[in-house]
Amino acid sequence: MTTGSRELNVTQPYSRGAAIARMAPVLSIAFILAHFLRSAPAVIAPDLRAELALTPGQLSSLPAAIFLGAALMQLPVGVLLDRFGPRRTMFGFIVVAGIGTLVFATAQGIVSLAVALFLIGCGAAPVFMGVMVLLSRWVARDRLATATAVSIAIGGAGMLLSASPFAAAAEAFGWRQTLMVVGFAAFGIAAALFFTVRDRPEDAPAPANSESLREIIYGLRHVLGDKRVYSFAAVTAVAVGTLVTVRNLWIGPYLNDVFDLDTIARGNVIFVVSVTWIISALTYGPLDRLFDTRRGVVTGGLLLFAGATALLAVNSSPSVLVVTILLSVFTLTSAMASPLFAHARSLFPDHFSGRVFTAINVFTWSGVFLVQMGTGALLDAFPVDELGRSPAIAYRTMFGMLAVGLILVLIIYRRVDDVPPSTDTGEPATDRNKEHDERG
Repeated sequence: MTTGSRELNVTQPYSRGAAIARMAPVLSIAFILAHFLRSAPAVIAPDLRAELALTPGQLSSLPAAIFLGAALMQLPVGVLLDRFGPRRTMFGFIVVAGIGTLVFATAQGIVSLAVALFLIGCGAAPVFMGVMVLLSRWVARDRLATATAVSIAIGGAGMLLSASPFAAAAEAFGWRQTLMVVGFAAFGIAAALFFTVRDRPEDAPAPANSESLREIIYGLRHVLGDKRVYSFAAVTAVAVGTLVTVRNLWIGPYLNDVFDLDTIARGNVIFVVSVTWIISALTYGPLDRLFDTRRGVVTGGLLLFAGATALLAVNSSPSVLVVTILLSVFTLTSAMASPLFAHARSLFPDHFSGRVFTAINVFTWSGVFLVQMGTGALLDAFPVDELGRSPAIAYRTMFGMLAVGLILVLIIYRRVDDVPPSTDTGEPATDRNKEHDERG
C-alpha cells in the first residue's frame, strides 16, 4: 500500500503536466478561432460598406451583433460552466459559432449578416471564460494573471490571422470562400476540444459542495449582489469596448477613409497593431507579481491607455508611419485584462469562479456593443464624401470621447480594495468583504 501510494504521488505531477500539454494546443486553437471571428470584420468592413451601401451606423451594427450575442450569453454561460464544466459548454457553443460563420459566408443582405454575426457572438461567448475557469483550476493562484496573459497572447494569434493573412486570402479567394473554410474548421476544433479537455485535475480535491442548478442560479444572484463586481465591469466595458471597437471595427474604415489604404495595406497595418497587442498581453501578465499589486497595475495601464487614445484624438499627421506607431502604442497599453480578472478572482470562492467571470463579461460585451453603436452614431453625425468616407475630424472626435470614458472608469475602479498576489491565499476573507461593503 505504501509503495502504491508513493508511486501514485510520483506519477500525479507528471499526469497533470501531461494533461495540460494535451489540452493546451486545442484550447489555444479555440481561443485563436474566437479572436479571429471577432476581429475579421475590421479588414473587410470597407468592402461590406461598398457592397451593401451601408452608412457608418449600419456598418457598426454588424460587428456589434457579435458582442450583443456574447453579452446575452454570458450569464447562461456562467451557470453552464459551473454546472456542466468548460469541456461540454465550450464544445456546444463552438459548434454554434461554426454555424454562424457558414451563415455569414453565404449571407446576401444586412439582416442575414447581422443574424450570422449574432450566432458567432453567441458561439464564441464561453471561450475566454471557459479558459479562465480551467486556468483557475489548473494553475496556482499567484500565477493566474501570468497564465491568463499567456492565454490571451496566444489567442491574439487570431488577430494576426484576421489581418494580413485574412486580407490576402480574401483578395485571392474571396472573403466568403475563406470564411466557409473557417466555419467547417470550427466543427473540427469543437470535436477536438470535447475529446481532449478535462475540467479539473484528477489529483485535485473534490469540490467542497455539489450545487444543484437552483443553487447555482442562487449563487449568481449573490455574485450580482456584490457591488464590487460593477467596478470591474465598468473598466472592462469601457476599456475592452474601446480596444475592440477600434481594432475590430473602425481601424479598417479609418485607414481607408483618412489614409486611403487598400485591403492589403490595411491588413499590414492591422497586423503590426495586432503584434503589439500580443506583446501588451505578455507584458502585463507578470507585473502584478513584480510589483505585488493588481490594482496598481490596472490603474497605471488605464492611465497609459487613455493617454494613447488621446494622442490619436489630436493626431493630424497624414503619415501612415505615424498613425501606425500611434495605433501600436494604443494597443500596447490596452491589455490589462489579466491582472484585472485576477483581482476579481481573488475576491470570491472557487466554486463561484465561472459566475464571477461571466457576470463581469456581461458588461464587457454589452460595453463593446454600446460603444460600437455609439461610435457609429457619432460618425453618422458627420457628413461623408461621395465615396461614403467619413472625415478625419469624425474619427478624432471619436478617439477623444473614448479617452474621456477611460478616465471616468478609472475613478470608479479605484474604490475597490487591492489584493496583492503575496496575500492571495485562495480563501476570500468574508469578514473583510463585509467590512468593505459596510464602508460603502
